[in-house]
Amino acid sequence: MTQRVAIVQLARLLGKEEFYRHLSLAEGTEPPVLDAERLTALRALVDERLGLFTEALAVEAVVSDDVIDAASAMVYLEDRLAFFGELLTEEQRQGVRKGFGRLVARWG
Repeated sequence: MTQRVAIVQLARLLGKEEFYRHLSLAEGTEPPVLDAERLTALRALVDERLGLFTEALAVEAVVSDDVIDAASAMVYLEDRLAFFGELLTEEQRQGVRKGFGRLVARWG
C-alpha cells in the first residue's frame, strides 16, 4: 500500500500528464507497484524534472503546519525522501537536498 501511495504522490509532484506518458500508462491508472521498466522510466522522469520536483516539495513544506523554519523544512524533506524509498535513487535524493537547501536557506 505504501508504495502505491508514494507512486500516486510522485505522479502529482512530477505532473500527472508527464507521469502517465513516461510510464506508458493510461491516464488515471495508478499501479500498486512498478516493474523494472516503469521504475527506470519514473527515475528518468525525476531526473528530467528534478528542479520542479524539488520546488514542489518546498511548496509542500511551506504549507505544512510542522514547518516553521529552514531546519524544520529540512526535517520535513528527509521524511518525504524516506517515504519515497526505492522509487528515488541516492543521486536524486542528493540533488533534491541540494536544491531544497538553497530554497529554504532564504527562510532564515
